[in-house]
Amino acid sequence: MRVVHFSTIHKPFDVRIFHKECRTLAAAGHEVHLLIPDPPVAERDGVHLHPLPLPRCSFRPKRIWRRLTRTFQLAWSLHGDVYHFHDPELIPVGLRLKQRGALVVYDAHEDSPREALAFNRRNPVRGYSQWAAWHCFEWAARRCFDAFVAATPFIADKFPAERTVCVHNYPCLDDFTSSPDWGQREHAVLYAGSITSIRGIREMIEAVHRVPQARLILIGEFAPADLLEETRQQPGWNKVEYLGWQTRSEAIQHYQRARIGLAILHPTPIFVDSLPNKLFEYMAAGLAVVASDFPSWRRILENFRCGLVVDPLDPRSVAEAIDYLLSHPDEAAAMGRRGREAALSHFNWDTEAKKLVKLYDQLSQPQRRAS
Repeated sequence: MRVVHFSTIHKPFDVRIFHKECRTLAAAGHEVHLLIPDPPVAERDGVHLHPLPLPRCSFRPKRIWRRLTRTFQLAWSLHGDVYHFHDPELIPVGLRLKQRGALVVYDAHEDSPREALAFNRRNPVRGYSQWAAWHCFEWAARRCFDAFVAATPFIADKFPAERTVCVHNYPCLDDFTSSPDWGQREHAVLYAGSITSIRGIREMIEAVHRVPQARLILIGEFAPADLLEETRQQPGWNKVEYLGWQTRSEAIQHYQRARIGLAILHPTPIFVDSLPNKLFEYMAAGLAVVASDFPSWRRILENFRCGLVVDPLDPRSVAEAIDYLLSHPDEAAAMGRRGREAALSHFNWDTEAKKLVKLYDQLSQPQRRAS
């Protein structure tokens, strides 16, 4: 089939959208197009990339309207058999495409209503407005769309079971073909991903400051941007190696430098029920993991004996876990090996790719297309 993926907020080579889903569908024989802002190339790995210019306007409602209108026009011009999109704000575009007779798939990466409240705590009016909008949009989506792809079982439960598949955001094994000897790794802990207050940036820096032998390798972009200047003032920033945004291959090289991977997200509803990609990438890279003490995360780390859980709001607890692992290299190395074995056998994209391909096989059936 001719498949059109589109997003207005993700980067051209987003790990889930491009590296996992688009490349998987192209390898399965589908003609895959990705409509995305500012793609640097027109084609890569069998995926055709198309630029999505985003209109500029100081009046926010007008800007949003123009963005949605332009996205619909460009998506429809690609003449897809299936339209697969990744942002809750694009649900109205999906409804318009469905009205035109297309097959439409909504890929829910996050619990968007909860996320709206979590990320707008300082602006509750905006937060509850977005929460209400996403609830209304998802209600309409459940009634109309052909299929849903959810990143976690918790998100999948929000959509009709007969039209929903849970495709976990597990790492691609091709990205982690080897793991360097433990002795070659630096006495460093690593965090990779979006850098925000509720993802624990302040606690990470304070924890590293408490451990004399520890350094922090920090990969990602700060949000909001002024958070960077604030954290630069923290005691312990001199022990941070801030690398900013990195390409996929560059980030993986830095994974192999460190001994510990950090995932100390705050206990907000959107994180407690999540299964973040970084957790499994740390395991695939052979890192010992220090993670928030959430029930699902604890089960994984304890069952496979590949890390420690901590109170993410207590820098002392995080520091003690880091210090213990750096002071017991043999035990930390064993955790890294067990985590990597778990990623190779359980938590990897190969299994999830089969679910996605099966969904598209079902969508391609004549009776499904006719309905």
